[in-house]
Formats: sequence, structure tokens, C-alpha cells
Amino acid sequence: MQKLFTDFKPSTAEEWKNRLVKDLKGEPYESLIWHNENGFDIQPFYAAEDLKQVYEPAFTHAQWEICVSPQLNDSKELNKQLLQHLNSGATSISINCKEPDLEIALKDIQLNYIHSTFFVNEKNSLVLKKYLEANYDLNRLNCSLFPEKLANTQDFENWLKVVSLFKSYDGIKILAANALPYHDQSCLAYYEVALVLSQITEYLEFFSDKKSELPTSDIVIKTGVSSDYFIQMAKLRAIRRLWTILKKEYAVENDFHVIVETSLTNKSISDSYNNLLRTTVESMAAVSGGCNELIVTDFDVLFETNKVLAERMAVNQQLILKEESYFDKMADVACGSFYIETITDLLASKALETFKRFEKEGGYFKCLEKNIFSTEIATQAKERGELVNAKKQISIGVNKFKNEKEKIEITAKAINELKNLDIHNPVLNFELEHYFNLKNA
Repeated sequence: MQKLFTDFKPSTAEEWKNRLVKDLKGEPYESLIWHNENGFDIQPFYAAEDLKQVYEPAFTHAQWEICVSPQLNDSKELNKQLLQHLNSGATSISINCKEPDLEIALKDIQLNYIHSTFFVNEKNSLVLKKYLEANYDLNRLNCSLFPEKLANTQDFENWLKVVSLFKSYDGIKILAANALPYHDQSCLAYYEVALVLSQITEYLEFFSDKKSELPTSDIVIKTGVSSDYFIQMAKLRAIRRLWTILKKEYAVENDFHVIVETSLTNKSISDSYNNLLRTTVESMAAVSGGCNELIVTDFDVLFETNKVLAERMAVNQQLILKEESYFDKMADVACGSFYIETITDLLASKALETFKRFEKEGGYFKCLEKNIFSTEIATQAKERGELVNAKKQISIGVNKFKNEKEKIEITAKAINELKNLDIHNPVLNFELEHYFNLKNA
């Protein structure tokens, strides 16, 4: 074994580059440099010289919760599905409290043994609190709360009332930042990180200005993850890296709890089983990037074809990553990787620069009022759409290697519903324009 280090001398980055130039046989080395959509260049290889420092792990946990989030309003049906998922391997649930009767929806579900997430408003948060206090010790729960919406300062003030209801309970995470709606508008990775920081800073500034104590529970983040594997892994790591800066700046000790959901920005109707492969890649990126909980969307999420199979597979994909692929055995597998550490730094640097720009505009809610986020994300989404239309961004089964024998029965009503989804999915837009409009609309 020792001869590996004596007989084979290490090569420098310059030596690797010279070897690569020779192998290119006249083709320019620059042709291998990838200008990533996030605004920085990615080199064809990385070496130890590219690392700026000795890196500590971005996170130290290896396990994650398998979360399910049925979109049902009927309380009995919701309860039935939740129990079925939990008995099939899920370990976490997510519910919007807008419609369900909690007594019915949560019957026989023991929240003290699983993680739970609730989307609430000022009114139904009181109902939730009453239910939880009647059935559990709130300090022993592992629960996250998100606002139904956070679109302006009034929503934030209303949410702070909810925070005050639960802030004394260590088991309830109520400092919540939700970047998933931006992700599902085809937001770029660095921009998503900046949005998370901007939302969190609103809490930090509020409690700092009021001279009151910040709740000590974990800060809970929800975001999405798409199929650009290494970038998405680096994105989640960059969020944690930048949080260490904010922690020092505001002298707080809160940890992060990160909930990740697979993307709606790249799923197709055509050849929909390909979506299973996409969500598997996304799941691997989420876990390798340090998620604490993961929601895998059904492979037929856009156009339901086999609900029972799709829901079962969404849980089983994560079970396979745990039980058969051992993704839960090692924390932060990317730590020290020349490539991933470099792009983590690049994403963090670009996100920090963008976050500072948001702060100069007055912070998160001022940027919302000025339509800065919506305008800039629309530009990002348009550019992504152009790449798909030009077939420079490949979607297998859609704009390349399409299954010409596949027959999809879809009504004009269903097409209009897809057009009105509150997401930006350039793959779906390509399908609607090229395959379904003329035939079915």
C-alpha cells in the first residue's frame, strides 16, 4: 500500500491541464469550460489547489425523515392516506390546516413518535394549539409550523402572533422560511439561497429591534431540489454555510431543520415513468446536501395515471436509498470534494452578494412590494424555457428521444388546468405547445 505514495507521484493542476490539452488534439481547452446558469464558470476538472481552506462538514447528520404530504381536503380520506403511508415506511407528515378537521385527520396518528409539519394561519393556529395541548406535551413534539402565505408585512405581523403562541415550546419550530414557491417558478439556485437568507433575516431583525429573545427552537427551511445533481447538493450546503455567518452576526445559536421537496419544474406528462428517475436523482442530491426531511412528489403529479402506484413509489424510492443504498450511513459525503466544495463556495458567494442587494432595497418585504423577486425570477424562468425549446436543455422523452408510439388521452379541460398551475415548468410548456394544444385543445 505504501508504494502507492512512493511509486506514483502526485500531479499538479498544471500537469493535469497540459495532459488534457494534449488529448484535445488542437481543440481549445476553453471549449470544456461550462458557464453555469448561476453566473460562474465550472472548469473541466478540479484539484487540491482549488480549495481555499480545510473544510469542516456542512452538517453532521446522516439520517432524514421520509415525509408525505397528501393534498386532500376530506378529513377521513386524509387520515386513511396518512396512516397507510406511515405503515408503509413514511416517518413524517405535512398537512395544510385550512380544510381538515384535525380530530378526524389525525385520528390514531401519534405525533409524539414522528415529525409533523403544519401550514397554518392566525385563526387555525389556535385550533391546532388547542388540539396539540389536549393530546401531547408540546415540549416533547418534533413539529414545524409554516405560514399559509407570507406575501407582505401584514402577513408577517400576523405570523408573529402565531410565533408568540408557540415560542415557549422547544418542540415547535416556528421561525420558518419557505423558498419552495420560488423554486417552482424556475428560480436559480443561488437566488433561492439568497431568498432563504432574506426571509430568515426578517425574524432576526424583528427580535433584535424589539430587544426580545429569539425562540431557541430550530429554524425550519423548506425548499425544492431539481435534477442538476451537484449544483442542488451544493445549494443546500451553501444555505448551511451562510447561516453560520448570520449566526455570528446576530449572536444566535439556532440550528437548521431543512425540508426539501422534489421539483415541479422539470416533470413531464410524456413518458412519465422518466419522472421516477428524475425524482431519484433529486432525492440523492437532497440527502447528500443535508436535508432533514424529504418529500418526493408522485411521478404522475402533473397528470394522474396511477395514484396508488405513484404514492407507493414516492415512499419506496426513499426506503431504497436508506435500506439498500446506504445513503443514511455517512454525513456530508461531499466534504472535501475539490469540485463540490468549489461550487458550494461559488454559490454561497453569489447568494451572499444577492442577499446584500436585497438588504439595500430594504429587506425581504420591501423587495416583494417592489416586485423585485417576481421580475428577476421571471427573467430566469424565461431563459430556462428558451433552453428547453432550443433543445439545449434536454428532457428525455420530451424534446429528445420521444416515444412516438405513446398515446396520451388528455382533455381540453385538463390542458387548461395544467396551463393555470402556479408553477413554471418549461418541460410541461414544451409539451403543451408541441404535443397537446393542436390535437386536444
